[in-house]
Amino acid sequence: MQKKVFLIRNVAPNKFGGGEVYQLELAKELKAHGFLPYIITNSEELLKRAKSLGIETFTPPYIKTQNWSGAKNFLLPFYWLNINVQKRWYSGLFQAERPAIVNIQSRDDWISATMAANKLKVRTIWTDHADFRNWVLWNVDKKFKNSIGKKIVSLMPTVGKIVLISRYEKQWLQDILSKLPNNITIIRNGVLDKREQYNGSKAPKNSFVYVGRITQEKGVSELIDAFNIVSVKYPSITLNIYGDGPDLESYKKASGSNKRIVFHGCTDEPLKAIAGNEFFILPSHREGLSLSLLDAAMMQKAIIATNVGAASEVIDDRKTGLLINPNSTEDLAEAMAKVIDDRSLSITMAKNARRRYEQEFNFEQIFEKEMLPLYQEREANE
Repeated sequence: MQKKVFLIRNVAPNKFGGGEVYQLELAKELKAHGFLPYIITNSEELLKRAKSLGIETFTPPYIKTQNWSGAKNFLLPFYWLNINVQKRWYSGLFQAERPAIVNIQSRDDWISATMAANKLKVRTIWTDHADFRNWVLWNVDKKFKNSIGKKIVSLMPTVGKIVLISRYEKQWLQDILSKLPNNITIIRNGVLDKREQYNGSKAPKNSFVYVGRITQEKGVSELIDAFNIVSVKYPSITLNIYGDGPDLESYKKASGSNKRIVFHGCTDEPLKAIAGNEFFILPSHREGLSLSLLDAAMMQKAIIATNVGAASEVIDDRKTGLLINPNSTEDLAEAMAKVIDDRSLSITMAKNARRRYEQEFNFEQIFEKEMLPLYQEREANE
């Protein structure tokens, strides 16, 4: 009988990014190894893609208010009431479906689903997609602040395994907690090797691509400004921007009359977008271990990325790509000019990025060597 694995990534209905793509890749690998994965989420796009792949889904209660700082602290009793609603929903689901393992990957569910699973003695795994560092555990080390984060920390020792996606995330957690739980492990993000599918793609010379959310924190403003600077000297270059987000229209206006900047909207084929361009840019102000960055390395592209999060675990400056300061239009423009002018360096960095991917970030290999044992651990103990 196939063992059920519940993958819980309960995010807002309009959200779909790297953390959500991860669920699909993980579910496919679990399925290929004899498990029966279910994806549990409110992300409409994730639900749609999961169903198209024949992956079973559930839609749990979702707590719409995510920011409980400032004056909203007075309303925290309502939050805990909602957590209890979620907990009861998960308890009913777990009792009815009897999953072997529950992998929880979103803030509120780290509380509600973990408590439900613990009561029913269902084995739990947490996977953190840099949410701990980016918002969930902010100020957790300060008195009278972030009671939600403190509850999550208190539940950590009750979890089977807590998976962090980079060494950078572990160091950050170590800095704010007096003692790390002994159930923490690092399994870095990876992507499947699909490069051969795009071997026939031809990238126009001096074409740049960005794939991601269109928001300020992703550095799209600096990207447009830097491109406008560089395109004065190199009028034939192009910038292709793929994605959607709340700031899309304002950035379209910011691009002005520069017809070399093209907004393509969301794409179901991000690898095709990356394959169709010569250079890849990730100008984020903050990141975890970006899947689009790994996609670019897998596709053997010359990469420019800001030195945030775990980017330095993929990019060695001037070896596997160019690492620049975040929030700097000048640095970004200089890096763009560099990859255009120094063709030899660009080709070498792209080859080295591909080699780094093959050695460290091939998801199939990561799953076989590091993740599969986590899902088989209960079997070994039985």
